[in-house]
Amino acid sequence: MIYSREVHFDQGCPSIDEVTHRIRLRTGIQTIYLSDKWLLVNPFDQEDIFSLYQEDQSIVLTSEGASTDLLIATLYTLLEMGGYYTDWSN
Repeated sequence: MIYSREVHFDQGCPSIDEVTHRIRLRTGIQTIYLSDKWLLVNPFDQEDIFSLYQEDQSIVLTSEGASTDLLIATLYTLLEMGGYYTDWSN
């Protein structure tokens, strides 16, 4: 099953670079962002990978299966950056 989460920002959406930097500060994991595929990767866990991209005033996270540590850390980071969260399944 594919899960999509959208974090909205009313006061301007942060850049993906800024988001990944904050995730690294929060987790200590040197995440890899593959911009040509819109994927955020935990280099220490091949199962910890999901799509991350900006769409208008939102950051969208799309994943398959269960929530991972990196996905949860990313959601918390985006909320700390002033976003608010919605969730739906496709």
